Amino acid sequence: MKIGKRKLYRVIMGSIFPVVYLITGRPFFPLMLASFFLTLLFAMEYERWRYPAVWEYITGKGKGIFREKTGKLTGDTYFMLAVFIILLFFPKDISIATLFFLVFGDAGSGIIGTRYGKREIFKGKTLEGFLGGLVFNLIIGFIIYPFLNISLLLLIAGALVASIVEILPLKVNDNLSVGIITATVMLAIASI
Repeated sequence: MKIGKRKLYRVIMGSIFPVVYLITGRPFFPLMLASFFLTLLFAMEYERWRYPAVWEYITGKGKGIFREKTGKLTGDTYFMLAVFIILLFFPKDISIATLFFLVFGDAGSGIIGTRYGKREIFKGKTLEGFLGGLVFNLIIGFIIYPFLNISLLLLIAGALVASIVEILPLKVNDNLSVGIITATVMLAIASI
């Protein structure tokens, strides 16, 4: 099950950033990690376009972790760009919650939508996938709530926004749009 491997990889790797932020309490270390990985990914993107055989080799060795067909940038590069922007521009608790929603909501919607998705809402996005992403987001929201200094209502709103943005047929890659839009909406709600 290739999607399961990809999502597990994303959950493990993607959770590093909010976990490090929770432990250190400062954005410096997660930002440095994000900078390192973003630089590495841009170097890989360059090599992928310059030498397509390199990408074929990487996807072959990755055994389902990386998608073989990608657009201008890989989903991992968009994801890491979102991580970097969120860590740089948003407050700690909103950043942490958003990064967890970005990771777990994507995994939940992908796994549940692929396995059980029957009722298509938008192209390639199903009601079951939306609900799977929402449930995963709510679960992670309840788990991290005791460690954050934000209201439970704001976490629930963030979980819902992330799940809605995940299914919308936006022209911007969802690995970038889900996190940025969710963090922006959460910040706007927190400011009220």
